[in-house]
Amino acid sequence: MRWFILAWVMLLSFSLVSAECFDSDGGKNKYDFGGVTDNGNTYQDECEGTDIKEYFCGVDGVASYTILPCVNDCTEGECEVTSQAPVQAAPEQEGINIQWYLYGAAVMIILFLYIYWFKWRPRRKRF
Repeated sequence: MRWFILAWVMLLSFSLVSAECFDSDGGKNKYDFGGVTDNGNTYQDECEGTDIKEYFCGVDGVASYTILPCVNDCTEGECEVTSQAPVQAAPEQEGINIQWYLYGAAVMIILFLYIYWFKWRPRRKRF
């Protein structure tokens, strides 16, 4: 058992030492400009229209990227943070949705069945 634990610790320590990936903004942080250095190659966060191409170090210690949406806009490799309301992504629904009526009706039916079953239902006499 000791050999197994020792081998496991050595394996983990070698995997941590061999990882040569460094992320300057700490991972998937779209509000800070940053870059990833992996084996001497540097990749910097960049805008792609209103989205951002965010570089990060993957689980395996290799540089990777993902495309993340920016709510307001993307400039110079980071999403803008403003005090203004974000750009509307989807139209808002007006009025009460029919779904809430259906939920209310289901709750009322369940409540009625509960009251009937435990309060109003005639009891049978047992001999």
